[in-house]
Amino acid sequence: MYDRVLRYPDRVRNLYFTFLFVLRAMTKAADYLEQAEYDTGNNTEDLKTQSLVRQLLYNPKLQAACPLPFDEAKLWQGQSGPELKQQIQKQFRNISALMDCVSCEKCRLWGKLQVLGLGTALKILFSVDGQNQPSESPQLQRNEVIALVNLLNRLSESVKYVSEQGPSIEKIMSKQISDSSEPKHGSTWKRAGESLFQLW
Repeated sequence: MYDRVLRYPDRVRNLYFTFLFVLRAMTKAADYLEQAEYDTGNNTEDLKTQSLVRQLLYNPKLQAACPLPFDEAKLWQGQSGPELKQQIQKQFRNISALMDCVSCEKCRLWGKLQVLGLGTALKILFSVDGQNQPSESPQLQRNEVIALVNLLNRLSESVKYVSEQGPSIEKIMSKQISDSSEPKHGSTWKRAGESLFQLW
């Protein structure tokens, strides 16, 4: 973790951004995820799963700490919005294709699951109109929901590890964020969108 992430402040920033990106997708699709059928073949497990999903989506600590991670509608606004959207879609397709080249079967499985989770987050956040309202309710497949929840879990564990094992990195990151002046929205969101893919 240190060699691959913690020693590179930009990768730590990307980790946090990706976590917020996926978290925003989960909260945006909360109504759908709450009503989705979680059929495991065991009624007790089904009820337990639905309860856990509700606890995740409506956790008061989570809502208080992070009511709105960011306004994703701004990602697609402005002159560079459509171009950024196409660029992200193209890069995502390239990442998905690269996963087929991974020789380790276990690595390929985990990689594809996480790529599908990220693709599901993009699918949810792409479904906004100019007023930051869902253009339509996201229709997700069962494997997309599984991948999204698994990705959020993996990112949560990584962020927790960074906060526990890398306090010096976290202090550096906090200082950089507070010291940096706010650039124009266009460049901010362009860099934010591009940073999604630097982790991969």
